[in-house]
Amino acid sequence: MALVGSRELIRDINEKTILKEIFLEKQIDRASLARKTSLSGGTVTKITSDLLKKGLIRVVGESTSTGGRKPILLCINPDFGNILGVKIGLGYLQLIITDLTGKILSQERKEFGEEFDPHKISYLIKEYVEQKNKNHLVGASVAVSGTIDSTKGVVLDSFILNWKNVELGKILKNILKVPVYIINDADSFALAHLWKGKLKKYKHALVMTLGVGIGGSLIVNGNLYTGNGGAGEIGHMTIKGNGNKCRCGSYGCLEAEASFESLVNKINTKSENTLLKEYYKTFKNTELSEIDFIRLALKEDPQVSHEVFNEYSTLIGTAIKNLINIFTPEYFLIGGEALEFSDYFLENSINYARENAFGNLGERVIYDVDNLGPKAWMLGGVYQVIQEEMFYINVLDSLEIQKF
Repeated sequence: MALVGSRELIRDINEKTILKEIFLEKQIDRASLARKTSLSGGTVTKITSDLLKKGLIRVVGESTSTGGRKPILLCINPDFGNILGVKIGLGYLQLIITDLTGKILSQERKEFGEEFDPHKISYLIKEYVEQKNKNHLVGASVAVSGTIDSTKGVVLDSFILNWKNVELGKILKNILKVPVYIINDADSFALAHLWKGKLKKYKHALVMTLGVGIGGSLIVNGNLYTGNGGAGEIGHMTIKGNGNKCRCGSYGCLEAEASFESLVNKINTKSENTLLKEYYKTFKNTELSEIDFIRLALKEDPQVSHEVFNEYSTLIGTAIKNLINIFTPEYFLIGGEALEFSDYFLENSINYARENAFGNLGERVIYDVDNLGPKAWMLGGVYQVIQEEMFYINVLDSLEIQKF
């Protein structure tokens, strides 16, 4: 028995190669496509003609002539279809709809409170699509905190949402009737910066996200590194012996010591402010409640709040130092909701890491903060849909099996 690639497979590979090059270049002529892909001019002409007929690409104008007719410029047709991007956070959904180039057409935040039922959350997503999507939906991505089996679309463990082995991909695919990709939220954040941000300039980098939870991603040789699934769970490194109990069941995890929930509890314990004590009694297990409490604490009891943030800065600085010692990245990107309070910790954290990392490792790192904002959590997943649905071919599924 032998595996033989068909002409159709080769043609599909060439089509995806050309389509990806057009996407990356934004505007390109056929002669340049032939040079960049090493395909013949005839093959490029035939495939681009077919892509034009399908509506996947369109003519965008003419390039400058170097003699003879002006080359025709091609680009991805952004109106071919839309993509849904979702982040499921603690008590809320962040949703976007983009065109085929990743341009955001619609965005919305929906609060769902403390009830984390995956079916109810899925119908909230469906409701948003029905209200806001005005075009064919190519696919959807959902970013979730925790360990994900992206191949099966299963949330294996999300301690923030208290989910275990939730078949979210299957649930949403049945509701939306399109391909659905489930991705770790920190990985989606990192992919957005690989696609749209400065991260693409560096071969080896680390991403840390700070907020309700603490997440991370590793970039190795310019690509997202997932290991055997779950790589980058830096929020669950032990940072304090005999520390607070974490949602994961362990003690002293970075997330247990430096999440928003931990900040709130520490401020409440140390403060004697009456208004804060009363507000804490009405506290809900949602990100918005935690952020509102921290904002109020900085206003009502700045002395205690600054004391807690000083401790926070050392914990985060220690974690950054440890990560630098282990991975020696060129670039360290910090993001997440905690950047709202960066004036109270970030400079101290980076200085601590720079000064305490082994040798001069801390000095060799470029430290940076997220410049994409909240949309980054969803945009990485949108790029994943574009990559998988437009550029990727499962070669094994496409091979003809012949018996001899």
